Amino acid sequence: MLWRDSGNMFALYASIVKNLRGVVLFDLDEEGSWDTVEWLRKRFKYRDLGLTPRLVEKYRDKVERYLQGNPFRELTLPITGLERMVELLENGGVSREVSELLVFSSVYISPAMCIGERYCKEITRLVDGAVKVCKDMGVNGWKLHLRIADYSILDWYEKCVKTSMDVIRRKDPRLLEEVLKARAQMIEKDKKRYWRIDCRDGRVFLGYVDLLGLYYRLGLIDRVDKPDYSTSLAIVPVVFIPGGMK
Repeated sequence: MLWRDSGNMFALYASIVKNLRGVVLFDLDEEGSWDTVEWLRKRFKYRDLGLTPRLVEKYRDKVERYLQGNPFRELTLPITGLERMVELLENGGVSREVSELLVFSSVYISPAMCIGERYCKEITRLVDGAVKVCKDMGVNGWKLHLRIADYSILDWYEKCVKTSMDVIRRKDPRLLEEVLKARAQMIEKDKKRYWRIDCRDGRVFLGYVDLLGLYYRLGLIDRVDKPDYSTSLAIVPVVFIPGGMK
């Protein structure tokens, strides 16, 4: 679907972006995953959470009744060609589910939310920095820090898109190195938002995936050749949510 060719469809995209609070990934074969999905559903009665096409395809019988914004919305890529960015990651060894999660989170300017262990273990290997938690946060703590994660991606999104666009256009290795270094510094600064929970040892609460850096590490950066693709090259904060939440 070419959303940019239809004013009505672009308006729908804009309304979803405005109300979206996260893009969610889960494996319902994992014990406790659906409990956490239901927990999220109750926490986001008045805001939306996005599901990627692969996830809806796999679990439509379970999630279809929630796909009208109560709280889930089935997401579609709004720019022609962005599907290529998902396929590149998949060809680079990232699972289809995780590839969609990261690309859609970037395009929709929204944090990723990973439930359970299966996909979270894969994402942990891709992160460029992490925030760890050593204590039970409680419902209010979760709601606060999920909201902070939303600010994390929003505050640096414009800069990420602009610098990614420069890298794509100029194809200068020195510029790429400078941009990646600056992004690493942005991540270190952003960690301070989570001072209420951050600790040296503990489980990972949030990981940062710099998508520009990820395509570079996977040897794919030269195949990212259109400025429009820069919308999928943000730093994505990924919140790791345990299964079995009540």
